[in-house]
Amino acid sequence: MKNFLCILFTALLVTLSGCEKNDTAGTYFQSGFNEDKLINNDLSSLNKRIDFKDNPFMYTFYDPVLDSKGTPASSIEIEVIADMESPVYKNEILQASHIRIVDGFAYIGYNTKGERYLGGIDIVDVNPATDPRLISNVIFINPETNCGKDVSSIDIEPRIPGFNNFVWIAGAEEGNPLLTSPAIAERFTLNAENQFQLTNVPREVYDLKGYVGTDIRFYNNRIYVTSGTGGGLTVLNNQMRELNFYDIENARSVDVNKNYTVALGGNPGHLYNPGVWDSKIGGATDPEAKSMVRLCYETHGTIVTKGAKCTGNFALAALGEDGLKCFNLDVSSSVPVSTLPRPAIQDETKEWNYVTNGVSIANGGWVY
Repeated sequence: MKNFLCILFTALLVTLSGCEKNDTAGTYFQSGFNEDKLINNDLSSLNKRIDFKDNPFMYTFYDPVLDSKGTPASSIEIEVIADMESPVYKNEILQASHIRIVDGFAYIGYNTKGERYLGGIDIVDVNPATDPRLISNVIFINPETNCGKDVSSIDIEPRIPGFNNFVWIAGAEEGNPLLTSPAIAERFTLNAENQFQLTNVPREVYDLKGYVGTDIRFYNNRIYVTSGTGGGLTVLNNQMRELNFYDIENARSVDVNKNYTVALGGNPGHLYNPGVWDSKIGGATDPEAKSMVRLCYETHGTIVTKGAKCTGNFALAALGEDGLKCFNLDVSSSVPVSTLPRPAIQDETKEWNYVTNGVSIANGGWVY
């Protein structure tokens, strides 16, 4: 068994596990334009990967703020109702790398440890959250050359009248002579059922600088994507034309809202408002590790810092060995208003297993 990756839905926790299976089933589709990927939209075979729990586990998370009686002001319950097996290609088990939840669908990205390039995407219908259904899967591999690509990050370009959703990824691809470097940003078309298209669709891919695309965000018809060593922050329009490029050392993550565009770099951690300021914030020193920044524009005082509910533009940065740091960008991009240390080290010989590599912000100010 590979390690579990826990995925938080609103009132649901689905775990992804890896179990050794037979070779990739014959339900996958491939065509001329799709020679670099295998698509499976067969609901019967896909949902064999989901195992519902007879006795679901329940976890309760409490608000750190106490009311006048000394009890938590609020709480949220998370229920583990199912396990979902990771995708498998010829006995190679993929591992989850990222998740994005948009409009009742969970988009889960995968890659493979080590030097192997082999990734994919699952699309899970989580509406309702108590009955998740796996509706589409793609594995990025060319069976003839055995060359593939990893997925580091996913975002969704929402549908507009007359069109379906698009999936954007940041990642890395091997063995493609048309690329000057492995790092890529790529867009995939979904059908009316929100599954990957089986018809012949030309590739929409952008050759990024650097070795791997690390994070991607779609905002106001622009794509913001970071790429690691040798890369930076690239801004594209949705016709795949480059609008801006910012040279950022070991660029790991990006987020954008109506007030700020913020990128996170590593070795050590830096926050960047590209072209405006660069603040050293520490942490993120492992060049192979994942780090993340997410923005929160809070107007109702639901973000809690040192016991006080606050308003403003916040950046939350997951910084590996330095844990989680929260910055009020309206006040300072270098001095955090709140910090959360990394998990307590249980085994000194495996110190780098105890780090904070990701962060997500839910409605109501809950931070995961």
